[in-house]
Amino acid sequence: MKKREKTAQKILDVSWQLFQELGYAETTTRQIANHAEVATGTVFSHFPNKIDILKLAMHQQIDAVIANAHADNEQTSPRLRLRHYAKYLYRFYCENRAFSKELLKDLMWHSQYFDEQLDSFKQMLFEGHRYDDMKASAMMDCYFMTLIQGLNNETLSPVQMVSTLTAKLQMIHT
Repeated sequence: MKKREKTAQKILDVSWQLFQELGYAETTTRQIANHAEVATGTVFSHFPNKIDILKLAMHQQIDAVIANAHADNEQTSPRLRLRHYAKYLYRFYCENRAFSKELLKDLMWHSQYFDEQLDSFKQMLFEGHRYDDMKASAMMDCYFMTLIQGLNNETLSPVQMVSTLTAKLQMIHT
């Protein structure tokens, strides 16, 4: 890993830690720079703004959650696979509710940032099956609408969210 990549990763790691400790809104780029032991300008030379730091940090965290769920996956149908992954992902999003809301708010208007990750996730769900983009997209719509509902209703647990998702997915024959 090159020095520039190491510095960017250090900024991401420190940012994630500060976001966890202080909250996204309360964490400043100056605090990130101080904890990463770099100049504030260095933070901005790697990331245009704080939401971009959060997006990339969340992207890395989500990849780790998916990898963990993948290692534990025994499901064969796309619908059951999505349900399996949702157990892990909904728990992660609920544990990080404030960042998740912030991230989703930004992604509503800049969804292309996660397009590649989402496309690869949809392909993974259909592994071993004929890929159907319409069904995969409908499944993702169910997944994200359930996520938004769960993040907005703090009384809903990840288990209840998975149950809601399961009911929605049963209407989509996969």
